[in-house]
Amino acid sequence: MERAVAEKEIRSLAKYKKIAIATHSRADVDGLSAAYALTKVYPNSVICSSEEPGEGAKMLAARLGIKVEDISNLKKSDFDGLVVVDTSAYTLLPEAKGWKILMIIDHHRAEGRDMQSDIQIVDVESPSTAEIIANILPEMDRETAFALSVGIIADGARFKSARTQTFETLAKLMTIANANYSELLAIAEPDPKDEAKIAILTAMKRLNFIYIGGYVVATTEVGSNESDAASLIAEAADVVFVAKWKDREKETRISARARASVKIPLNEVMDEVAKELGGAGGGHKKAAGAALKCHTDEALKTCIDIFSKKV
Repeated sequence: MERAVAEKEIRSLAKYKKIAIATHSRADVDGLSAAYALTKVYPNSVICSSEEPGEGAKMLAARLGIKVEDISNLKKSDFDGLVVVDTSAYTLLPEAKGWKILMIIDHHRAEGRDMQSDIQIVDVESPSTAEIIANILPEMDRETAFALSVGIIADGARFKSARTQTFETLAKLMTIANANYSELLAIAEPDPKDEAKIAILTAMKRLNFIYIGGYVVATTEVGSNESDAASLIAEAADVVFVAKWKDREKETRISARARASVKIPLNEVMDEVAKELGGAGGGHKKAAGAALKCHTDEALKTCIDIFSKKV
């Protein structure tokens, strides 16, 4: 979608009196920064999500005074509708079911996408939703530029998925925000808390690996921080699948990561795993995930089986 058209679509919602702006559960910096930027377009709006946000999102919220409501506590009748950013899958925000979705802004691929809206601004080539919004809004204040800068750095996997436009956009935002890179990086990649360190080290203790078609593929299970564990293990393995059992939802969450040299798109692997086991999966070629209606052992075995077939 062209910038002028996208800007017009975003501003078309300014006619509504009150909008809820939602991002996926366990909000990350990218989702939060995108939602925050839109509050400047829709002043009488509320940011919402579900579950506890990630550490970087907490730090950004504290830095800029961003308040995030639990979407489950919002009364739908008090709002004209919902704008969803950084996801388009009910699996990642099941509480959005029953809401009127006014607009979706996302950068994830089509696998697992089941939310519908008349306005959908989706760029699967963008490393982050923050970058999409930064390139649509014609002007912004220092706080918004700061938030979007952090979002771009956090979701870009240390610029492994960056494009030329990413660096141009970030440079512009940093100038507006008058912020240096180290200041932004401290929020984009915060030092893990003790519980996260323990979860990651436990994942490494439980790690198994197999050699498939020239790739070292690792699997493990954690009780929390599966995304952090996957990212760290991927520094050594070529591909990693990390599983976490969610007792309340009775499902397994998978975080998958791959090195840049891996030719198998993980979003396709996660989509096929979800179709076989029930649930939903998708994401990016090198960073993807799934929510599966089975226990962790079966989920990890199926990830390996489907990846093997694609090699």
